[in-house]
Amino acid sequence: MPTTVSAAIATLSLKDMEASLLRSAIFERVAALGLSTADFTEAIDIASYLHRDQTRKQRGAMGLVHYIEHPLRNTLRALRYGVIDSDILIGIVLHDTVEDEPQQFSTVIAGRPADSEGEARENALRFIADRFGTGVSQIVRGLSNPLLPDGLGRAQKNSAYFDHVRSAIASPQVFVAKFVDFADNALSLHHSTDRVYVKRQATKYKPLVGLFSARLNDDDVLALVGVDVVRQMRGQLAGNRLAEFSSADT
Repeated sequence: MPTTVSAAIATLSLKDMEASLLRSAIFERVAALGLSTADFTEAIDIASYLHRDQTRKQRGAMGLVHYIEHPLRNTLRALRYGVIDSDILIGIVLHDTVEDEPQQFSTVIAGRPADSEGEARENALRFIADRFGTGVSQIVRGLSNPLLPDGLGRAQKNSAYFDHVRSAIASPQVFVAKFVDFADNALSLHHSTDRVYVKRQATKYKPLVGLFSARLNDDDVLALVGVDVVRQMRGQLAGNRLAEFSSADT
């Protein structure tokens, strides 16, 4: 039976939970599913270490918060949807580590100093594959935006982002992980009061709505996560306000 406090935590909305609450809720669900808590402990510790100096805009009415809340919130969101695939869940925990902190990952975590960011990324992904399995490594690779040449404008970067996502979500595991990331990044923009930021992000994310909507019709996604998870994802996607935000005056 859940304790009184764990039952209370379970009623909180994701935006009202900071890192320690998110971690507690994740471990309660992971243990209930019979998944390896040791794997989740190590993955969360790695992500917490690598993201330790990063902050992120808005959690509800709050300003800048520790970045680790983002991957933890994504993981708990997936668990609340009903996702039980350990590779997907650990991939979500680690999804920004290789893109955001490749040199630290390569040097400190993997113990392999690298001469370039590309080499550092590959070292980090190799470590993930060795420690957590190739499935997790492939998910993290799919959620890591590729290196782009210098000098691209915002429209060119958005186009490259769209092309990368379209290719990556051919994997149903990557699609599920990317969807919860999209939910946190794009479907929560209404919590921000920075109208310029909201419009810029909505313009970037709006083209993905059609991609994700179509992907939810595919048999491989349904076979992976089941009808209840797909139904919840559809419901969240249906409530998006990206068209409104991307066309709003700033």
